[in-house]
Amino acid sequence: MRSTPGDAVRTVRVLALCVAVLLAAGCSARQGTVEGMASIDGAPTAGAEVQAFVKAGAERTGTPFLATTARDDGSFSLSLPPGNYFLVARKTDRRDGRERTYKGEFPGNPVAVREGGATRGIVLPLEEMSSGGFTPRAGTGVTGAVFADGKPVRDAYVYAYPDNVGIVRGPAYAAFARTGEGGSFRLPLREGVFRIVARDKGGENETGAMSGAGKSGGDAGIRVDLSAGTTADVGRISLHSPEEAKRRRRVAAGGMEESAEEIRGTVTRDDGSPAPGVRVMAYADPRMIGRPFAVSGPTDAGGAFFLRLPKPGKYFLGARSEVGGPVSPGEWIGAYDGAPDHGVAVRLGERRAEIRIRVVEKW
Repeated sequence: MRSTPGDAVRTVRVLALCVAVLLAAGCSARQGTVEGMASIDGAPTAGAEVQAFVKAGAERTGTPFLATTARDDGSFSLSLPPGNYFLVARKTDRRDGRERTYKGEFPGNPVAVREGGATRGIVLPLEEMSSGGFTPRAGTGVTGAVFADGKPVRDAYVYAYPDNVGIVRGPAYAAFARTGEGGSFRLPLREGVFRIVARDKGGENETGAMSGAGKSGGDAGIRVDLSAGTTADVGRISLHSPEEAKRRRRVAAGGMEESAEEIRGTVTRDDGSPAPGVRVMAYADPRMIGRPFAVSGPTDAGGAFFLRLPKPGKYFLGARSEVGGPVSPGEWIGAYDGAPDHGVAVRLGERRAEIRIRVVEKW
């Protein structure tokens, strides 16, 4: 039989349809699934964004290969081609009167996805970014109670500073807890040496300097040496009002005591004008994520700042007009660009000066 142009067109269409069906079936067969749960403090976390990356390291801060949102019970499911993937979860939540950003990575990264297979039981524990990556160990910690004028204090903050930090003020604490009824507290930690202090700050934010009515207790810190699985009772911590002159100096320096190491400089906007009201933050992590190691007081009208450091070392400097939480539109942000990694090395007893940081308005 003689073929016609119409027959040829129909043949091409049929072949194209067959190819499409085969490709769809092949792609479906090649997929594997990853199932698990996102959690904060062991509780299922609804609404967490679960992301799958094909590369480790800095690539995990870029665009993920695939992302999904955890269901109401914290569970999630991803359908992925065969390969190895790095799983990360993120969530911004409002707790204790403020927005907090949580992040977590699957401890068993990378996850191997097999063709047509299913990987189940993945648990993605999220931690608050301000925790600096500190992970308590089960059954390890400190208990006690906070009092002022002979009466128990509810909602006071109790901080644990690593003993090697050298200071018990500022944001370099490892973990914190708040007191409950009767002024009692339990602060989960891990093995190590810590110094415990308590503060009734008069606010809902655990960072920053105390208000004028604030009180503190523990002085240079109650030293505890913890082994894994043990809990130490530090007893009663009594709060007292600080000396006003010292308090004002701490406020100007971002809540830090006098120290031998110091950084001074100026923060300017992108047009070169001074940037008042901006805080400079020193991070131990070059990615400048999590809680900073030290924070300056707000810059003055001329954009000048000074930042006290609890010990010498290399610090990575960033600047923000707000403290804590994700960056918001209208906020001024920036980083020290005098070095490719934004880092400044400070030797023992050194006082660095003339550090310049430029900030831009985030939109």
